[in-house]
Amino acid sequence: MNRRFWAGASLAAFLLLLSSVPANAQEFFAKLSGFQEVGGLGAGETGAILSQGEATLKLTLDKTAQTLAYTLTYSFPAGSAVQMSHIHFGKEHVAGNIIVYFCTNATPPPAPAAVPPACPTPSGTVTGTITPPDVTAKAVTQNISAGDFAALVSALTSDTAYVNIHTTAFPSGEIRGQIHEARHHPGHGGRDNDYHQNGYDGH
Repeated sequence: MNRRFWAGASLAAFLLLLSSVPANAQEFFAKLSGFQEVGGLGAGETGAILSQGEATLKLTLDKTAQTLAYTLTYSFPAGSAVQMSHIHFGKEHVAGNIIVYFCTNATPPPAPAAVPPACPTPSGTVTGTITPPDVTAKAVTQNISAGDFAALVSALTSDTAYVNIHTTAFPSGEIRGQIHEARHHPGHGGRDNDYHQNGYDGH
């Protein structure tokens, strides 16, 4: 009887765990380095940065609930000062405007409805959940309005979003990574191999 009880309890716990994961959730991933950086738009473009900084980003998108949960972990040498991190609207090696913030140490902070958390410096992890009010109007010249969560979804699912981290040494951006859906399984070398190297292949 005890065996049946524990088997039933285990099954119930497993089903409860499954029900807590949104069926329509999509996972995204990025690996950041200075080799991917190009700087900001216009006069802010720098080209690649030879940086010791590195970072990884994991995203969970729920289009029905209109939420984007994130975990950004980064590391810079002692003495580096992180300014901010965010998602930009742009293809690989192309600069674009900011869509949403992950964290900022700017004073005053930017003005989405919810003020982003502070960025640990020089290293750390920042987590949170982005919702429609967090979408800024900074990409309005690229036809993304404040609060347009659908535009954020389109940027992510079309490989037209990148994450970068700005520091005081490189205020236009020190490290950067293109965001890709984590279930991609390329059959050749290249950027998407980061999913496998980091044990994050979507299974």
